[in-house]
Amino acid sequence: MSRINFYDDLRQEIKQTAADNPYYKNICAEANYDFDTQLDETNLEEVPYVNWAAFKESNQLFDKLLRIPFEELSHWTISSSTSGDPSIVGRAPEDVKVFQENYKRLFEQFSYMSTIQKLVLFSPSVGFMNRMPGTWMGKRGFLFYRDITDIWNLDTTFLLFLNVRKLVFHLLTHFKFKTFIEVDGKALLKALKDIEKRQIPALVGNSAPLMFKTFNDCKQAGQTYSMPETFRVQTGGGGWSGVKGRVKTDPIDKAVFIESLSELFNINSSNFADCFGATESPTAFGGHWSKTYGDFLLHVEKEHAQIILRSIDTFERIRDVKEPGVLEIITPYGVKSYTGLAVLLDDIVEVVDFNRCPDCGRENVIIFRHLDKLTPQSGKGCSSYTRLFPFAEKKKE
Repeated sequence: MSRINFYDDLRQEIKQTAADNPYYKNICAEANYDFDTQLDETNLEEVPYVNWAAFKESNQLFDKLLRIPFEELSHWTISSSTSGDPSIVGRAPEDVKVFQENYKRLFEQFSYMSTIQKLVLFSPSVGFMNRMPGTWMGKRGFLFYRDITDIWNLDTTFLLFLNVRKLVFHLLTHFKFKTFIEVDGKALLKALKDIEKRQIPALVGNSAPLMFKTFNDCKQAGQTYSMPETFRVQTGGGGWSGVKGRVKTDPIDKAVFIESLSELFNINSSNFADCFGATESPTAFGGHWSKTYGDFLLHVEKEHAQIILRSIDTFERIRDVKEPGVLEIITPYGVKSYTGLAVLLDDIVEVVDFNRCPDCGRENVIIFRHLDKLTPQSGKGCSSYTRLFPFAEKKKE
């Protein structure tokens, strides 16, 4: 779709979504929304939104949020879920392509994706994720993260794996299945040594809790590296509270994370990037580290999306910078198959600037910082994560 006029596209998408979807039509009716409203930055709070909770499996509304017959979906996209209650979003192939392009763009802008030749990811392999069970209404579901990982198409070391021996032993001794997920410490060390030796442009990424604990243990064991200037560290999806998916550790100070990994790999803070995205929205926001703010500054490209903040207490729009509020993402792109054009999330953020990045100087962007979550993050799940920190266990031996 040509992005000639964001607000005209948005106005048309609101009208068409209401025509396609009774659930959203009812939201618009309850808000007495006028579909002919001329939209701009000043009145975006009038756009009828869907609460993120509507996508949760437990609420059994996810199929009511579709704009097309579910048979036409590519698949359901599933969140990793810190609560044990994942979001389920149905997407047609067209919408999958849009959100993958959004992530490609931010990875190129902030991590120089086209220059990277090697990935080291604290995640299971794409093949493993393809085999993970999950079917809703006869349609397969896959982790949202799977489709993001799939865009790289590079030599990749996946560090999380299923320990089949422990699974079989548990089955024989307890007469029931239990999944044992572990970090492959040997594969990690091998990959890092190879990157250092051959000075390969590489990126290590995914889970901030797993990276922080694992690499701190490496440092304490006396391990250091002289990585190339092209070595990148990419975080994303939060986890700074210590909870990421089914993993739970102590909270992480972002500045300490940057300092610790910079020392371990002999790189600068400019080699770090973060990204924010939500399964419920096709939009993703990249960010760089700011020494001034002691945080990642996330960029919203206004031609692709807009954000507004709402008061935690009243849900009225917040228009001032540096005032925390609940994040709402608005975009008319990548939502042809479901009602995701305006989604109110459970993330608490603050806007730093509405037009320009105070650090890098980039214009026509909204700059925000992620502060917290509204809902508890319990790290629930049915999997047993053993040996997530293999180097910590070596210290105890």
